[in-house]
Amino acid sequence: MNHSAVLRANFRHGDFEVKFSWTPADYNFDSERSNKDDFALLVLDVELAVMMQASSENQSAEYEKIDGVKDLITAVQSDTLLTPNTPWSGRVFLCVPTRSGYLARSKCFQHRFVGCGDLGNLVDRTVFGQKVTFVDYQNLKALFDGCLFMLIRPGNCFRMEEEAAVAKEIYARINFQWMSNCELAPRTLALVDGSLNLQAFLPLYNFASALGIKLVILDYSGHWISEPPFRNLYQDFIPIDMTADSKLNLRIAAAVKTYGNLDGICTVATRFLAHVAKAAQILGLPTESPEAIAAANNKYETRLIAGDADPTILVTSVIDLRHKMQEKTFVAQYPLIVKPISGTGSEHVCKADNETELFEGVRRTCESSNKKILIEAYIDGPELDVNFVLQDGEILFFEISDDFPSPGDSGTIDSDFWENTNILPSQLPAVEYTIVREKLHQLLLNMGLKTGVFHLEARVQNSSVAYSEEDGILDLREKVAITDGNHPSSSPPCCFLIEINPRPPGFQVVLASEGSYGVNMYDLHILASIGDHERFRALAKPFEINTSIPNHARAWSQLVWIRADRGGICVSHNACGDFLQRLAPEDRELVTEAIERL
Repeated sequence: MNHSAVLRANFRHGDFEVKFSWTPADYNFDSERSNKDDFALLVLDVELAVMMQASSENQSAEYEKIDGVKDLITAVQSDTLLTPNTPWSGRVFLCVPTRSGYLARSKCFQHRFVGCGDLGNLVDRTVFGQKVTFVDYQNLKALFDGCLFMLIRPGNCFRMEEEAAVAKEIYARINFQWMSNCELAPRTLALVDGSLNLQAFLPLYNFASALGIKLVILDYSGHWISEPPFRNLYQDFIPIDMTADSKLNLRIAAAVKTYGNLDGICTVATRFLAHVAKAAQILGLPTESPEAIAAANNKYETRLIAGDADPTILVTSVIDLRHKMQEKTFVAQYPLIVKPISGTGSEHVCKADNETELFEGVRRTCESSNKKILIEAYIDGPELDVNFVLQDGEILFFEISDDFPSPGDSGTIDSDFWENTNILPSQLPAVEYTIVREKLHQLLLNMGLKTGVFHLEARVQNSSVAYSEEDGILDLREKVAITDGNHPSSSPPCCFLIEINPRPPGFQVVLASEGSYGVNMYDLHILASIGDHERFRALAKPFEINTSIPNHARAWSQLVWIRADRGGICVSHNACGDFLQRLAPEDRELVTEAIERL
């Protein structure tokens, strides 16, 4: 830390007396840190007390103008009951700009400190497009009103005693380019599909708003979001025929062209991805190849490109399957996977271990999905959720999470493949991690997918690790002994692609990834849709490497799916809230988000 004379300031702010002392110099823990020329980190000692008598109106007026101090007091009050007999003291880290520029996003830093309560209380003061300039370290008003964020640590906070460790963690988390040299203009984006309900829509709305992007919604007439109570959530609503037929792209393009002055078209709904890409191409707006997106959405076309799953066949019915088996155009080798040619999640997917189950699986899937059916080999091995962020084919961000076994892996045809739990980052050995990254990256490029966010599912065949239980805990562990046939393979490990989704993962996964790596894939999907390449690259940067956690993650994240075992009406109106109340307080503190999928 640089040493300079200690400065002090005492004043009254409303009903509070506030005392400050600080050294007017950058903490400068790591001179090699990235973007070190953009900001400085200062540490202030603060004492905050409620005055026995409120200050006069004239005394208060001068200091009410220091908005940063007001934010500090509000944050302290949110955690501490302040009375005349219980003053508060602590240390406050202030991050201040050291050069001029424009902020890339509102709340630039808040999502980079998810789950960091042990560091302190973070107050993010950033606003999209705001111009920031160098701040005078010796001027208290300039420091607080010009600070980008403050991290407030009470005097009794001993969970991370070393101040240098706190500073190092801050540097590692704000290592991205959050400031632009050029002024950023607000943008407008057409969003196709207004979502199922408000809960599903709000994340997109919040992220777009933080990026300075207004939304124009395209959906069917009478959609819930077009009702008056929700009018403040978007700039305009355009009713169109949303039938997913061959002319939907033309209707989207016509609506966008008629409206005018839109910077892009976006959707996160799988069934509309190819239609949106075609509409964007017609209008000359940013998009990936519509043909590539359509191929990625088609599991059979994807399988033809990826290979590795023989025997593979596409059928339309049980009768069609029987015919192909009689003609020997398909020779079954069990176990097999039966699934619709398109769809999301693991809906209508089952495993067949014999001919009876195969015919039954095809019958059920045909009846449930009304789509052609893909039959392919079931590949054993750890299942993975994989996310890529690409720009012109270059990997900007890559992550793998371990997708723990589903009932369908070891159950009967009645068992499903819905998720149980995901943990990230993955514990795959480094060699297998690299194999997955290189194989799937090349597949994306081969399909013509080069810019955007892509969510894939895969397995590692002949992996050196497998799921096993020790002391009641199921986890991915090295195969070290021949136990229940689970022994190391003599064949080299290889990556088997399950499917490609040319979109971000579900919102729950986005939150988990953001907590581990600091990268918000919804942000990036939106930015790709308007062709904002500068911010796309800047916000795709993960944290600095942590030696104790692999692959640029600075926290382990776990997604736990509370599954419904059968259909029916949910007894509780707040299932997640009820479940959290059953946890011990120390376990409840570890939960950063609880979301119901309705």
